Amino acid sequence: MKQYFTGFFTAVCLTASVFLFMGSQNKNLGDIEVNSITVRTADGKMPIYIAYGGEGHGFIQTYNADGKIMSFLGTSESGVGFFQTFNTDGIRTSHLGTAVDGSGRLTVNNGGSIETRNADGEMTSYLGTGDSGIGYLRTFNSDGKETSYLGTSTDGFGFLQNYNVHEKITGYFGTNKNNDGMAILFDRYGDEGWSVSGKQ
Repeated sequence: MKQYFTGFFTAVCLTASVFLFMGSQNKNLGDIEVNSITVRTADGKMPIYIAYGGEGHGFIQTYNADGKIMSFLGTSESGVGFFQTFNTDGIRTSHLGTAVDGSGRLTVNNGGSIETRNADGEMTSYLGTGDSGIGYLRTFNSDGKETSYLGTSTDGFGFLQNYNVHEKITGYFGTNKNNDGMAILFDRYGDEGWSVSGKQ
């Protein structure tokens, strides 16, 4: 996702540079009114397009070298702002915007993920979708070692696992194959020491 945001902000900076250059040639440009702005490369490709979308809704689109849309910043029909990114297949990969009820919303599509990292670059959390289409959340300590896993099993039930500083499992809370609740405690080496089932 990083390359999409980088490309978008590069495009915005390029557009701003054009206007700054124009302003340096003339101290007062007055008012500039246009229906759209198209930026083209020397070979005729269009990396940036800024336009009026009707009903007072403006937007900015950026494209890659193959002419495929990579990002969209604009206003929806309901009058709220949003930003979207796309992959090279034209599939939307992320959406950042405002919902109709006024709340903020971030959506990551196409099996995407959200990562957080500390000042040393170590991952501290990971929220994403697995290969089988299930969601999960992982947390890590300052050394990058996994401390917990919250997710869904291939059988369709949820579970939580905890790990010690040696990344050995120490706790499990979830559902067993009989669909009963289950809790398991492990020793420091990851060997099972105690377990209980919710079945009466």
